[in-house]
Amino acid sequence: MKRFVNVEAVNLRSQPSTEDNTPIGSLTLGQSIEDLGDGPQGWRHVQTEMAGEAADGYSVDGLPDSKFKWTKAKQPTLREPATRAREVLVAAAVEQWLRFDKGKGEETDEPYSTYIHEMWMALGENLSGQDTDYPWSAVAISLMVRNAAKTIPEYKAFKESVGHARYMWDAIKKGASMDTSAPFWGVRIAQDKPQVGDIIGSWREKPYSFEQYLNASKNPGTPSHSDIVVAVGDEVALAIGGNVRQSVFVTGYQLTTDGYLTKNQRFRDGKLVGEAIVLMKNRVG
Repeated sequence: MKRFVNVEAVNLRSQPSTEDNTPIGSLTLGQSIEDLGDGPQGWRHVQTEMAGEAADGYSVDGLPDSKFKWTKAKQPTLREPATRAREVLVAAAVEQWLRFDKGKGEETDEPYSTYIHEMWMALGENLSGQDTDYPWSAVAISLMVRNAAKTIPEYKAFKESVGHARYMWDAIKKGASMDTSAPFWGVRIAQDKPQVGDIIGSWREKPYSFEQYLNASKNPGTPSHSDIVVAVGDEVALAIGGNVRQSVFVTGYQLTTDGYLTKNQRFRDGKLVGEAIVLMKNRVG
């Protein structure tokens, strides 16, 4: 059965054991694999392609993630496929993450600065990663959705912007009016569970509630941030966004025990500087 990798990386081994068994390779977030379904308990027997050649091996069924101190359960290493439209958007986000060396490529270094320049130019702005006074996170999300639209035309209705607030506000408004032409409907984070291909929106620096977005007569200009969900487990959803730690980075969002987003509050020097307020549900396909 077809599956997708649900963690940033997991070793592929020749045998279902970690003892005296050097990995033969590594599976990467979003990678498509074939789960043969005959792995022993705690393991998956998989087939995939690595370096252009067929590979057969075993990966553990779940991984603890030391990046997230609040997790107790292991993150499932594989997940079932979502709809084609959702998978296309996930692939577009993962493509940029890989392009930025899995979050290690920094904005002011080459070739990453040029990649950011290309993002800005796509939205009509002549800037690059060297222009650090101009946040490029919304530009990155807009580019990811635009790339997905090359395959799934319905994404062309996404409100591309140099600021997240424009498409957050649009998704909330379209959801409230039940506009079936919209690719995303913005809902409260306690209203629906995140799935791959959804987008998580947060306020940044200046508190702004879901209700304020909903009641605003025009697009709010409040500083915001968003990330595209690319993996979901019992306790954490992984989401890719731009201009995070000066790169395209995977952020872990904490989930409640029943699978909803928490506020995922962000603090700086003891001050609350951001929290999730909207889940932009993917309605395409």
